[in-house]
Amino acid sequence: MTLVLAWINYRGLEIVGTLSILVCIVSMSPFVIMCLIGVFKIEPARWFVGPLDPEEVQMDDDSMRQATSFFPSPLYGGVMWRPFLNNLFWNLNSFDAAGSFAGEIADSGSVFPRAMALGTIFVVAGYFFPLMVSLGATNTIQSDWNEGYLAAVAAKIGGPWLGAWTVLAAGIANLALFEAEMSSDAFQLMGMARRGLLPKILSAQSTYGTPTYGILIGTLVIVSMSVADFSALVEMLNFAYSLSLLMEYAAFIKLRISHPHGTY
Repeated sequence: MTLVLAWINYRGLEIVGTLSILVCIVSMSPFVIMCLIGVFKIEPARWFVGPLDPEEVQMDDDSMRQATSFFPSPLYGGVMWRPFLNNLFWNLNSFDAAGSFAGEIADSGSVFPRAMALGTIFVVAGYFFPLMVSLGATNTIQSDWNEGYLAAVAAKIGGPWLGAWTVLAAGIANLALFEAEMSSDAFQLMGMARRGLLPKILSAQSTYGTPTYGILIGTLVIVSMSVADFSALVEMLNFAYSLSLLMEYAAFIKLRISHPHGTY
């Protein structure tokens, strides 16, 4: 599957962009339907049911492992804060990856700010409203919310067909995330090579205008890391991404001081 998706990426940004739009429609549609059906079943009192007391929390094997790891998870108010913040950060990051495509976009100075604003609104709405409907339209307790439970909630609200559609949409959305991330990483490597920060060979482009060696490197890394534990990968990604954000903000401040009028 990795090789097939890498080949699609190799064929060019136009294919990736078109597929991403289609995937966005397919992946968001079950949540829109769930909200439309579930809004009439909401009982607002359910929103204000707090988490369990710490001594009542029943942790599964994965949660227990995280709680007893080298960096233990502080448990306060029934919430394991380290995995919670890790997942929250992971679900809301990578907006800066869009900058890798700036050279491929006409009038990026006006397109990018609008795209970032709309992207932020859609991402927040895509999490907030389905969760509010899920909590308000069903009787659930904290321990119910494990991997895949949102599909079970969708089935309770709209029926088994909506639950199955939610699972399918989640899988398709992951394919789109794969394509977008591989494209941004590959173009970033190509841009760095053109500026002399990486070996010149990485600046080579295919006949489709895509970074040949950047895609190849990304594919090798993905295949080699696919055997690792998913939770460990999320934490490793968050750590690396935090460092990259610090460097990006540092570069932004430096450029504002050295080039205050925006000419770089």
